Amino acid sequence: MNTPTTDKELLENDNTAAVQMWEALNRLQNNDDFKKVILEGYFKNKAIDGVSLLAQDYVVENNLRTRVMESLIAISQLEDYFMTIEALGNIPPEEDEG
Repeated sequence: MNTPTTDKELLENDNTAAVQMWEALNRLQNNDDFKKVILEGYFKNKAIDGVSLLAQDYVVENNLRTRVMESLIAISQLEDYFMTIEALGNIPPEEDEG
């Protein structure tokens, strides 16, 4: 027979999952391949390239700015997802003990 899950247990499970995601993200961010492909290649270089494209005459004249902006938004969304993982999973020890 299953006992009902309490609000405290649900919160603890959510916190555990958030911390596990944060730990996994930290492992990724310390991986040289991840740094090269995602942090440098995607977040930095692709974003800079996209911003540069916005001012090019060809892009402006052919109404391609929307495509470029969608690419920049995708970069921003992934970065925001990582920041959310960081915010939810980086629980100070005094708050984690409950």
